[in-house]
Amino acid sequence: MDDTDETILHAAARELKEETGLTATRAVRKVAQFTFSDGRRNRPTKTWLKLIFQFEVDNLDAIVLDPIEHQHFAWASEDEVVNDLVAEGSVFLKYISQENKDVKLEAFKLQRAAAVSA
Repeated sequence: MDDTDETILHAAARELKEETGLTATRAVRKVAQFTFSDGRRNRPTKTWLKLIFQFEVDNLDAIVLDPIEHQHFAWASEDEVVNDLVAEGSVFLKYISQENKDVKLEAFKLQRAAAVSA
């Protein structure tokens, strides 16, 4: 969050816009949260809370990646995430951590549950 962000959701929508060029139109749900610590290079240890949200966006074709944050993106189905392969098996998915992959799978699970209860 930045000091100028009104809420956590404003911060998440701003980050979405900065990193992908996509504009959030609605916050759908919180997908996950977890904490991690960083005490590298003889610095004091900081503990971070990471919140992951699902948003609806106005135009999926408007993706413009921040080159400092991201080099590539891919749309992936749940089966592709489970199998770590997209684009008909031509691209292998590599995750920062197992938690990173688990968050994506949790988002699919929550989306399915919402569709069933609708």
